[in-house]
Amino acid sequence: MPFADHQDVRIYYEVEGEGPPILLAHGLTGNTTFWRGYGYVEPLRDKFRVILYDARGHGKSDKPYEPAAYDLRLMAGDALAVLDALGIGSAHFWGYSMGGSIGFGLAQQFPDRLTSLIAGGVDPLYSPGENAKPSPLLEIFRRGVTEGADAVVEGMRAWAGSVNPHWEEQLRGLDLQAMVACLDPARPRTSLMNGLSQMNLPCLLYAGELEDAHRNGPAAVQQMPDARFVSLPGLDHGGAGITVDAIMPHVLAFLAAL
Repeated sequence: MPFADHQDVRIYYEVEGEGPPILLAHGLTGNTTFWRGYGYVEPLRDKFRVILYDARGHGKSDKPYEPAAYDLRLMAGDALAVLDALGIGSAHFWGYSMGGSIGFGLAQQFPDRLTSLIAGGVDPLYSPGENAKPSPLLEIFRRGVTEGADAVVEGMRAWAGSVNPHWEEQLRGLDLQAMVACLDPARPRTSLMNGLSQMNLPCLLYAGELEDAHRNGPAAVQQMPDARFVSLPGLDHGGAGITVDAIMPHVLAFLAAL
């Protein structure tokens, strides 16, 4: 299996298709099967070299248990390590939720390595601050560490309203101690607001109209030199992540225009 190495953390990746490279980054609790399972890869692989990878703490990648290991700057470096392992100078980047945050981290640190940025379900105007409340998912994972995967599935079902079979499979495969570390309030927090006005690369932001990230999307793109925002009617955060038919036409048109 192919792995990239970043500061002694191994990052698993897969490659499919031919054409300009596009790197896909999943959200929290996901892995490469997120993109395959919901049908993202097939519409892309005929025109792009599609690169999927498991974020640290997820899938087949290494799973540190120290909160400091989930610094956004390190997670952005993981994505860069995958590109380096493949000898790719720059690529399109598409991230959802946590993956979208990683994309902003890349754009802040290594703008020359991105051809464009597509980010869904993430609020770039959110600033964590010193008194930010812990994620409601943290307690679910802490409970799961002591009570097992059933407690996580039931906790997620209560939090999200439903858990489809694909997501349940992902949840049952998680290293729950790594999830606790990933969400630990002690981990370093980086504001996504840094340098929005200097992000000159083409950007596409999107969110479901029922999720929190939708509120600041239009205002965020106004601060960015070359960005647009797409609203997905009737969808919440989970729905915006898995309703491929709602977002794929916008993404393909955005990429084609480049």
